[in-house]
Amino acid sequence: MTVTAGRMSTAALLACLLASAGPAQAGPLIRLGSDDWCPYVCALDGKPPSGYLVELATMAMAAEGYRVEPVLMPLNRAITQTVHGDIEGVYAPPIDRRLRLSAPVAQSRACFYTRAGDDWNFHSIASLKTQVVGVIDDYGYDDGPMDAYIAENRHQPGLIALAFGASAGTTNVQKLLGGRYRVILEHSAVMAQLGKRLDVASRIRQAGCLDNELPLTIGFATQDIRADTWVRALADGVHKLEASGELKALQKRYKLD
Repeated sequence: MTVTAGRMSTAALLACLLASAGPAQAGPLIRLGSDDWCPYVCALDGKPPSGYLVELATMAMAAEGYRVEPVLMPLNRAITQTVHGDIEGVYAPPIDRRLRLSAPVAQSRACFYTRAGDDWNFHSIASLKTQVVGVIDDYGYDDGPMDAYIAENRHQPGLIALAFGASAGTTNVQKLLGGRYRVILEHSAVMAQLGKRLDVASRIRQAGCLDNELPLTIGFATQDIRADTWVRALADGVHKLEASGELKALQKRYKLD
């Protein structure tokens, strides 16, 4: 998407940034992992992952002389591999003392969903006490009361149903529509993508949203001595993209503005 006439598109700028260094001058490699969580991290039929966080991190770090390689894997595995040093970082991790988190690079609001025609609505945490809520294991939803509720009740199958793996979001939608449980919790931008991809948007209704948006960050291993340097580089790169207008263009392209 071109921002204005005479200004490079986001994709063109990214290509130029990566190509300008050349093979002999390519910067240090940073591998960032997560699962398919489109529009933030998107699996593309065998191609390298894309998505808002993927492009943002790649462009921001390229502006500071780094190369980013996105790696598709379940979120909990990405966290574990980051902590163990098998990869350098993870997209959009939950709060975890083992991770050094960047400043937020996006915000995402999570909402509750039921089948169309259902009359249940979310009003407060108390309104969940009579429902089984489908959530994804290890995901963050608000860094607040809802995440605390999930942590407290994760071993209570009468309250929380955990989905696992790279296709956990799809699994939750299918179980909701199949009547396995009445309510699921998902980030609104992600549900919009899932509804479109699975062609089920008309069969699902939004039933209220959490008060707090979830700050989306990039996480690096706390024990890695390079983590602070990477966090600063990411922040500096994001500021450059913001000043150039490319950050706003990227947000618009992914409908996150």
